[in-house]
Amino acid sequence: MVKRYISPALLCATLLVAQNQSPTGDSFQRATPIKVQPTQVQSSKSKLTIKQAALQAINSVRTHPQICSKPTTKLNWNKHLYNMSKEHAIDMAVTGLLQHNGSGTKTDVTARRLQLPRGTFFYERVNQKIDSKNLLSGELIIRTSVDTLSSPKTVLAYWIKNPKNCQLLMDPKFTDFAMAKVISNKDNRAYWTLLLAGRRK
Repeated sequence: MVKRYISPALLCATLLVAQNQSPTGDSFQRATPIKVQPTQVQSSKSKLTIKQAALQAINSVRTHPQICSKPTTKLNWNKHLYNMSKEHAIDMAVTGLLQHNGSGTKTDVTARRLQLPRGTFFYERVNQKIDSKNLLSGELIIRTSVDTLSSPKTVLAYWIKNPKNCQLLMDPKFTDFAMAKVISNKDNRAYWTLLLAGRRK
């Protein structure tokens, strides 16, 4: 049984952000309808992969008190969740659609793999290669300019201010996560996807 964390209120909040504002490797990506080229995250001291930057950022958030929660456990990076986060970020960047559902087009790879007559739901992407029994999962998405909220740290700092997003990010039942960013050549904006997963006790 999958617990679906995405509520209309959460989706509305994500879309409000947007109004105001098959690659390889664990790195940030730039997307076009034809190909995707890897780039890297710049930090003040060195270049970090998305894995390193996101792990540092989310575990810093989870090990400190937040508006919705006391400190909680650290998360582990999950390569499958990264691949699914990246797939959806590419799908959004290529189509220009900021939504939790996949587009149902050729960049909605899981929909094609499952031969669905529609776009994927986020939990269908998560459930690929993961036993769905007692699985809990959640997703956050955002679209930003390339100069605004340009790192995992700044994106998470923005999300954590929203009580519903905060509850999702701080849920102690989650054990694994991943985060991907793709920059669209169509509108030169960044599309982010974060996925979380854990098991019901």
